Amino acid sequence: MTRRIASYTRQLSHLASRPLKGLLALAAFVPAIVMAADSAVFLQYHHVSNKTPAITSISPEMFKQHLDYLDKNKFNVAPIETITKAIQSGQPVPEKTVVITFDDAYKNIYENAFPMLKEKGWPFTIFVSTQPVDRGFGKFLTWEQIQEMTRSGATIANHTISHPHMPEKKPKESDQAWLERSRKEIIDTEGRIKEKTGQSIKMLAWPFGETAPELRKMIKDMGYIGFGQQSGAIGPLSDFTRLSRYPMSGNYTDMSGFRTKVNSRPLPVSKQESDTAIIDPKDLMPPLTLTLADGSYQKKQLNCYVSGQGKVELEWLDKEKTQFRTQAKSPLPIGRSRYNCTAPSMDGRHYYWFSHQWLRFTEDGKAID
Repeated sequence: MTRRIASYTRQLSHLASRPLKGLLALAAFVPAIVMAADSAVFLQYHHVSNKTPAITSISPEMFKQHLDYLDKNKFNVAPIETITKAIQSGQPVPEKTVVITFDDAYKNIYENAFPMLKEKGWPFTIFVSTQPVDRGFGKFLTWEQIQEMTRSGATIANHTISHPHMPEKKPKESDQAWLERSRKEIIDTEGRIKEKTGQSIKMLAWPFGETAPELRKMIKDMGYIGFGQQSGAIGPLSDFTRLSRYPMSGNYTDMSGFRTKVNSRPLPVSKQESDTAIIDPKDLMPPLTLTLADGSYQKKQLNCYVSGQGKVELEWLDKEKTQFRTQAKSPLPIGRSRYNCTAPSMDGRHYYWFSHQWLRFTEDGKAID
């Protein structure tokens, strides 16, 4: 027994200089010391400021509370690439793993968030739209600021050149032209990021969280992983062309909700119908059918909610309660809406969570900000 403890101690010492890879290896090597998991929570921030639109902002004071909670409760704040690819390949990750991401490359990330993250020595990711950075728009980061953050552990990833509504087609635009235009947005951005930072991890955050089946197939064929803006944790059954992240802005920043979300698990959805986010104008109350894999969650307490409509009914489609259907009570509005389905764990300590984002165009085929 003494020799075994000595061996574990040597492993801990050896892995101390490689914190993330060490934790991943140790989770498999000594599960009694570092508990392993198969899921993680990804957080999505935009502005960290008191002077920007509330709907896309968190105050620096509240952001600090988020970080302090993770620190005090010994969460593993980890780099996006290592954790995403570990889950995708079925490898264990440390329990209580969180990945911090920012969209759009606003300057207040550097001014307000970066000093706090640097002090804690934590990695984070910025999904950059390169056009406003290249043009020197005042509210956005400069490449010099981005480069400084990369030297302190930041990952820079793809958010397209111009932040378009990617499912939206131009008038009389063919499917092929639409996909080629979308591909160029991604490829040119990836090249610019590599030129300026040396990084190219092939991860894309969909602008506005909006995507379509054709676009998702395209990025999969290109070797990319995609991230949305719908809530929920990430697990091995997640769709790696539109991975969930918890939005942390506006009304979604309070500590009660934050604690629930960072401790959540992915609801194990093995099949989803409909698979698209695009709402058929002839069916403005789209049904969603989910097939569930086994898990440590309470099916009797499973509930679904619709943006702006609250709790909605769900219908179990089999006696074993492995498949259910849910839908909105009234037509979904123009813009983005979500269906959220949650169930408490068997021990009542966590929530299992799944979210699907919908997109309804205007009558002339436009998406709205």
